[in-house]
Amino acid sequence: MIRITYSQDQQPLAERIRDDLSDSVQLTLPLLIVLVSRQSNADPHVQAELEKARSKGLPILPVLCEVIALPPALAEQRALDFSGGYDRARLLRRLARLTRTPIDVRRANRRALVTIGGIAALMFGIALVAIASGFVAFPVAEYNEEATFQAQWIGGLIGQTLEHVQPRTTEDARHFPATHESAPTRLYFYIRETATALPKAGGS
Repeated sequence: MIRITYSQDQQPLAERIRDDLSDSVQLTLPLLIVLVSRQSNADPHVQAELEKARSKGLPILPVLCEVIALPPALAEQRALDFSGGYDRARLLRRLARLTRTPIDVRRANRRALVTIGGIAALMFGIALVAIASGFVAFPVAEYNEEATFQAQWIGGLIGQTLEHVQPRTTEDARHFPATHESAPTRLYFYIRETATALPKAGGS
Protein backbone atom coordinates (compact mmCIF):
# COMPACT_ATOMS: atom_id res chain seq x y z
CA MET A 1 0.00 0.00 0.00
CA ILE A 2 1.29 3.46 -0.93
CA ARG A 3 0.71 6.20 1.61
CA ILE A 4 1.21 9.91 1.04
CA THR A 5 2.09 12.21 3.92
CA TYR A 6 2.03 15.98 3.48
CA SER A 7 1.26 19.28 5.12
CA GLN A 8 -1.96 21.14 4.47
CA ASP A 9 -0.42 23.44 1.86
CA GLN A 10 0.37 20.44 -0.39
CA GLN A 11 -3.09 18.86 -0.35
CA PRO A 12 -3.91 19.61 -4.04
CA LEU A 13 -0.68 17.92 -5.18
CA ALA A 14 -1.26 14.97 -2.85
CA GLU A 15 -4.75 14.43 -4.26
CA ARG A 16 -3.45 14.60 -7.83
CA ILE A 17 -0.75 12.01 -7.07
CA ARG A 18 -3.29 9.77 -5.35
CA ASP A 19 -5.60 9.89 -8.38
CA ASP A 20 -2.75 9.07 -10.78
CA LEU A 21 -1.56 6.16 -8.66
CA SER A 22 -5.01 4.63 -8.29
CA ASP A 23 -5.23 4.28 -12.08
CA SER A 24 -1.63 3.45 -13.00
CA VAL A 25 0.33 1.55 -10.34
CA GLN A 26 -0.08 -2.05 -9.24
CA LEU A 27 1.04 -2.02 -5.63
CA THR A 28 3.34 -4.89 -4.60
CA LEU A 29 5.16 -3.34 -1.64
CA PRO A 30 4.25 -0.75 1.01
CA LEU A 31 5.72 2.66 0.31
CA LEU A 32 5.57 6.11 1.89
CA ILE A 33 5.62 9.22 -0.31
CA VAL A 34 6.65 12.33 1.59
CA LEU A 35 5.81 15.70 0.06
CA VAL A 36 8.71 17.82 1.29
CA SER A 37 8.16 21.52 1.93
CA ARG A 38 9.03 23.96 4.67
CA GLN A 39 5.66 23.38 6.27
CA SER A 40 5.89 19.57 6.10
CA ASN A 41 9.33 19.69 7.69
CA ALA A 42 7.72 21.43 10.67
CA ASP A 43 4.52 19.36 10.68
CA PRO A 44 4.43 16.88 13.63
CA HIS A 45 2.04 14.55 11.79
CA VAL A 46 4.33 14.30 8.75
CA GLN A 47 7.37 13.71 10.92
CA ALA A 48 5.56 11.01 12.90
CA GLU A 49 4.56 9.21 9.66
CA LEU A 50 8.13 9.44 8.44
CA GLU A 51 9.60 8.06 11.67
CA LYS A 52 7.08 5.20 11.68
CA ALA A 53 8.04 4.19 8.13
CA ARG A 54 11.75 4.39 8.96
CA SER A 55 11.32 2.20 12.05
CA LYS A 56 9.61 -0.46 9.91
CA GLY A 57 12.25 -0.26 7.19
CA LEU A 58 9.71 0.73 4.54
CA PRO A 59 10.78 2.33 1.25
CA ILE A 60 10.40 6.13 1.31
CA LEU A 61 10.13 8.43 -1.69
CA PRO A 62 10.70 12.13 -0.94
CA VAL A 63 9.05 14.54 -3.39
CA LEU A 64 10.41 18.08 -3.30
CA CYS A 65 7.60 20.58 -3.65
CA GLU A 66 9.85 23.63 -3.40
CA VAL A 67 13.56 24.40 -3.59
CA ILE A 68 14.81 23.35 -0.15
CA ALA A 69 17.27 20.85 1.25
CA LEU A 70 16.04 17.46 2.39
CA PRO A 71 15.69 17.11 6.16
CA PRO A 72 18.27 14.89 7.91
CA ALA A 73 15.78 12.01 8.16
CA LEU A 74 15.61 11.89 4.35
CA ALA A 75 19.17 12.91 3.52
CA GLU A 76 20.10 9.45 2.24
CA GLN A 77 17.05 9.14 -0.01
CA ARG A 78 16.96 10.04 -3.69
CA ALA A 79 14.23 12.65 -4.06
CA LEU A 80 12.02 13.51 -7.00
CA ASP A 81 12.29 17.24 -7.65
CA PHE A 82 8.88 18.64 -8.52
CA SER A 83 9.73 22.15 -7.35
CA GLY A 84 9.42 23.29 -10.97
CA GLY A 85 6.17 21.42 -11.60
CA TYR A 86 4.54 18.02 -11.27
CA ASP A 87 5.64 15.29 -13.73
CA ARG A 88 3.36 12.28 -13.72
CA ALA A 89 5.55 10.16 -16.03
CA ARG A 90 8.64 10.61 -13.83
CA LEU A 91 6.68 9.68 -10.74
CA LEU A 92 5.33 6.49 -12.30
CA ARG A 93 8.77 5.43 -13.56
CA ARG A 94 10.30 5.89 -10.12
CA LEU A 95 7.47 4.02 -8.41
CA ALA A 96 7.76 1.15 -10.88
CA ARG A 97 11.37 0.66 -9.75
CA LEU A 98 10.69 1.12 -6.06
CA THR A 99 7.76 -1.30 -5.92
CA ARG A 100 9.48 -4.21 -7.65
CA THR A 101 9.68 -7.24 -5.39
CA PRO A 102 12.82 -9.42 -5.01
CA ILE A 103 11.01 -12.04 -7.09
CA ASP A 104 10.58 -9.51 -9.90
CA VAL A 105 14.26 -8.65 -9.70
CA ARG A 106 15.27 -12.32 -9.84
CA ARG A 107 13.01 -12.89 -12.82
CA ALA A 108 14.48 -9.90 -14.62
CA ASN A 109 18.02 -11.12 -13.88
CA ARG A 110 17.12 -14.61 -15.08
CA ARG A 111 15.69 -13.24 -18.32
CA ALA A 112 18.83 -11.17 -18.88
CA LEU A 113 21.03 -14.22 -18.22
CA VAL A 114 19.04 -16.38 -20.63
CA THR A 115 19.23 -13.66 -23.29
CA ILE A 116 23.00 -13.26 -22.93
CA GLY A 117 23.50 -17.04 -22.90
CA GLY A 118 21.39 -17.38 -26.04
CA ILE A 119 23.40 -14.73 -27.85
CA ALA A 120 26.67 -16.40 -26.82
CA ALA A 121 25.43 -19.82 -27.99
CA LEU A 122 24.29 -18.32 -31.30
CA MET A 123 27.66 -16.67 -31.90
CA PHE A 124 29.46 -19.93 -31.04
CA GLY A 125 27.25 -21.85 -33.47
CA ILE A 126 27.86 -19.33 -36.23
CA ALA A 127 31.61 -19.59 -35.65
CA LEU A 128 31.53 -23.39 -35.85
CA VAL A 129 29.51 -23.34 -39.08
CA ALA A 130 31.85 -20.73 -40.59
CA ILE A 131 34.92 -22.82 -39.75
CA ALA A 132 33.37 -26.07 -40.98
CA SER A 133 32.30 -24.50 -44.27
CA GLY A 134 35.72 -22.96 -44.86
CA PHE A 135 34.39 -19.42 -44.75
CA VAL A 136 36.69 -18.79 -41.80
CA ALA A 137 40.06 -20.57 -41.77
CA PHE A 138 43.04 -20.58 -39.49
CA PRO A 139 46.06 -18.67 -40.88
CA VAL A 140 48.09 -21.82 -41.59
CA ALA A 141 50.67 -19.99 -43.70
CA GLU A 142 51.36 -17.54 -40.89
CA TYR A 143 51.64 -20.36 -38.37
CA ASN A 144 54.10 -22.23 -40.63
CA GLU A 145 56.16 -19.10 -41.19
CA GLU A 146 56.38 -18.46 -37.45
CA ALA A 147 57.28 -22.10 -36.74
CA THR A 148 60.02 -21.99 -39.41
CA PHE A 149 61.46 -18.81 -37.94
CA GLN A 150 61.53 -20.31 -34.45
CA ALA A 151 63.18 -23.52 -35.72
CA GLN A 152 65.83 -21.54 -37.56
CA TRP A 153 66.48 -19.33 -34.53
CA ILE A 154 66.80 -22.31 -32.17
CA GLY A 155 68.94 -24.21 -34.66
CA GLY A 156 71.28 -21.26 -35.10
CA LEU A 157 71.59 -20.75 -31.36
CA ILE A 158 72.37 -24.38 -30.64
CA GLY A 159 74.58 -24.89 -33.70
CA GLN A 160 76.83 -21.94 -32.89
CA THR A 161 77.16 -23.01 -29.28
CA LEU A 162 77.96 -26.67 -29.95
CA GLU A 163 80.21 -26.14 -32.95
CA HIS A 164 83.41 -26.28 -30.91
CA VAL A 165 82.46 -29.46 -28.98
CA GLN A 166 81.19 -31.61 -31.90
CA PRO A 167 83.25 -34.78 -32.57
CA ARG A 168 85.39 -34.66 -35.70
CA THR A 169 86.57 -38.26 -35.87
CA THR A 170 85.31 -41.72 -34.97
CA GLU A 171 87.58 -41.72 -31.95
CA ASP A 172 86.14 -38.39 -30.84
CA ALA A 173 82.66 -39.86 -31.22
CA ARG A 174 83.50 -42.89 -29.03
CA HIS A 175 84.48 -40.64 -26.17
CA PHE A 176 81.89 -37.95 -26.81
CA PRO A 177 79.54 -37.58 -23.80
CA ALA A 178 75.80 -37.13 -24.17
CA THR A 179 75.04 -33.87 -25.94
CA HIS A 180 73.02 -32.48 -23.06
CA GLU A 181 76.03 -32.99 -20.77
CA SER A 182 78.31 -31.08 -23.10
CA ALA A 183 75.93 -28.22 -23.80
CA PRO A 184 75.64 -25.15 -21.60
CA THR A 185 72.89 -25.28 -19.03
CA ARG A 186 70.91 -22.55 -20.81
CA LEU A 187 70.37 -24.91 -23.77
CA TYR A 188 68.90 -27.83 -21.80
CA PHE A 189 65.38 -26.69 -22.59
CA TYR A 190 65.99 -27.06 -26.33
CA ILE A 191 68.04 -30.26 -26.56
CA ARG A 192 67.34 -32.45 -23.55
CA GLU A 193 64.65 -34.49 -25.39
CA THR A 194 66.73 -35.00 -28.54
CA ALA A 195 70.25 -35.46 -27.14
CA THR A 196 71.84 -38.81 -27.98
CA ALA A 197 74.95 -40.77 -27.04
CA LEU A 198 76.67 -43.90 -28.27
CA PRO A 199 75.10 -47.10 -26.83
CA LYS A 200 76.92 -48.66 -23.92
CA ALA A 201 79.07 -51.70 -24.50
CA GLY A 202 76.97 -54.83 -24.58
CA GLY A 203 73.79 -52.92 -25.19
CA SER A 204 71.30 -53.86 -27.87
